[in-house]
Amino acid sequence: MATGSALKKIEILEGWVKPDGSLLYGLKISLAEGWKTYWHTPGPMGLKPDFNFEGSSNVNSLDVLWPSPIVFGSTGFESIGYQNEVILPIVIKTKNNSDPINLKIKGQIGICYNVCIPAEFETQSVSKILSNDLNTDLLAALANLPLSPSDLEKKDARCNITFSPTGFRIEADIPFLERADAIIIFSIIDYGNTITIEQPKQLSPGKIISATGEWHDEPNFEITSDLITITHLYKNQVIEQRGC
Repeated sequence: MATGSALKKIEILEGWVKPDGSLLYGLKISLAEGWKTYWHTPGPMGLKPDFNFEGSSNVNSLDVLWPSPIVFGSTGFESIGYQNEVILPIVIKTKNNSDPINLKIKGQIGICYNVCIPAEFETQSVSKILSNDLNTDLLAALANLPLSPSDLEKKDARCNITFSPTGFRIEADIPFLERADAIIIFSIIDYGNTITIEQPKQLSPGKIISATGEWHDEPNFEITSDLITITHLYKNQVIEQRGC
């Protein structure tokens, strides 16, 4: 298959108004059969996605939600992402609730089969008024979001950050880590390629887990514990804690 036909379509799904007044949209990425794309933290063999929302109108803030991913490849060479299709829910807070919005997204994602390539795209929302109907595909993506520790009646992880001149170290006590063959991923989701994190390679339940990181373009950047996301992957279950 030619790589040019691997990315079938990227489109914005328009959802509904949430009870708190925010709006729910979705970014749907459709790939050819067998192709993969990557999670917000793609692993050592993946390409990190990058989204730009400049040019959108009446958007005060937005939050991209990432459904539970799967792990591809062997230990040390794994990548983390989605196969064939994924919908990323987007929660939007408007500047003025009475005005329509226009959501524009420009981005680059990695797509992979036998080879991995970057793919650039641009897309925007179409209608000015959200339908009252619930989009079933978007509902399914919301149902596939990671569980929180409290969903499983687990205690939250606690973490501590120390700094060096060019980087940082995260140490965390993770009560919901119960198996050494699970995967723990530390991430700072909204800072793109500014930060890289060397993930822990060996896990010991009941012991402190650590990861080291460095920043590239913002040497004075301050990382606080509320920015850190801890994701636990084991078989088909994904647990995620935002802030520690």
